[in-house]
Amino acid sequence: MGKKIIKRLYDLILERKEHPVKDSYTCRLFKTGKDEILKKIGEEAIEVIVASKGQTRDRLISEIADLIYHTLVLMAEEGIKPEDVYAELESRFGESGLKAPSN
Repeated sequence: MGKKIIKRLYDLILERKEHPVKDSYTCRLFKTGKDEILKKIGEEAIEVIVASKGQTRDRLISEIADLIYHTLVLMAEEGIKPEDVYAELESRFGESGLKAPSN
């Protein structure tokens, strides 16, 4: 599943961006703009932290999924494809996480 589900979800998000439909949460996010998308990412990140500090594993999984979804919406807004992120992650293999980033 892995990359396939991310790609499927990303493609659906792009579809909603390019062809809005009534009563779509994704379309509403795009309509309200980047600031709202960023706000939702911040909220979801906090919810991941809270869930990890004492809620159930299922709740944590749900919150992580929400964070990934909202991040994919931002990626679509910015024209960043999942493949771009995969390539960045791949480029980091074999490098120390303690090394300062080059950019």
